Amino acid sequence: MKPALAAVALALVLPASATLAEDQKGPPAALVVVDHAVKQFVSPTALYSATVISRDDAKLAGEIAGRLTWVAEVGDRFLKGETVAKLDDTFFRQQVIEEQSIIQREQAKFDFHTRQVERLEELLKENNIARSQVDQERMDRSVAHNNILSAQARLSQAKERLKRTSILAPFDGVVSERWLQAGEWADNGDAIVRLVSADNLEIETHIPASSLKLATVGTPLTYTDGKVSGTGTVRTIVPIGGDVSRLYELRLSVADPSLSAGNLLRVAVPTALPREAVLVPRDALVLRREGIYVYRVNQGSVAERVTVQTGIATPDRIEVIGGIREHDRVVIRGGENLRPGMPVQVKPL
Repeated sequence: MKPALAAVALALVLPASATLAEDQKGPPAALVVVDHAVKQFVSPTALYSATVISRDDAKLAGEIAGRLTWVAEVGDRFLKGETVAKLDDTFFRQQVIEEQSIIQREQAKFDFHTRQVERLEELLKENNIARSQVDQERMDRSVAHNNILSAQARLSQAKERLKRTSILAPFDGVVSERWLQAGEWADNGDAIVRLVSADNLEIETHIPASSLKLATVGTPLTYTDGKVSGTGTVRTIVPIGGDVSRLYELRLSVADPSLSAGNLLRVAVPTALPREAVLVPRDALVLRREGIYVYRVNQGSVAERVTVQTGIATPDRIEVIGGIREHDRVVIRGGENLRPGMPVQVKPL
């Protein structure tokens, strides 16, 4: 063969060989993140509306009547024992001074009669006075002593009334409402402010009688606000149903700093006994018009599309009914553009 013809033939053969090699390589592997299917016991649940409330929520009232000289503002924070409102204490301070002076006066009388009794008893020994004089001084000393005790009791009462002109916070909290202002008259028992603890929180919900045996004290229940989920523990159940709703109050203890009093939540309450189920992360589901799929990665690192049905859901996983088994590797990221039979490369979580 002539050299020119050989060169042309070689040029024609080489591109075809290169194209064949590329065809044999196939499409590049898709990068995916996987997690494992797990098997565990779960219960079907129903969601019930719930509210975050404070276990420490008090309407603070005055125990004595008086004119208010100062009231805390809404939103002010107080520690336990701090003053949240103040009543005019002028008359009570004056009463304290008056009772203290009465005690001093009666104490002087008591001391005088005590000395008189001692002198008269010496004279009585020598028969220089009548016994009736000694008895009179003893009686006067006793009256003075009793007057001291009465004045001391009145002084204690006056000091207590003076102390109660300051309405104190019974716990750490925030003033959420104010019903009376400085300058207004507060009768005994009139609510002045509402103090709510921002720390001692729990979740309140209401459940039907059919769930009472499934949500006993100590049972962990999940809650969500649509974005964030958490778990609380049943603290108590009020075993008295509402007259209209026939629902029973349930309280959950929580330790979630993201919650605040007044938050609206939904609590998942069991509706049946637990059963064993295969669960996958929620992100493993691929939703299409024709159905719901999960991509499983086989031993050859090839994506397999498995049609499933969903069942019981937990905050981060959901039951799948179909061909998925425990320990199967399922795609949780990167499955949107997968096709059955595509090679995949697993990235770490």
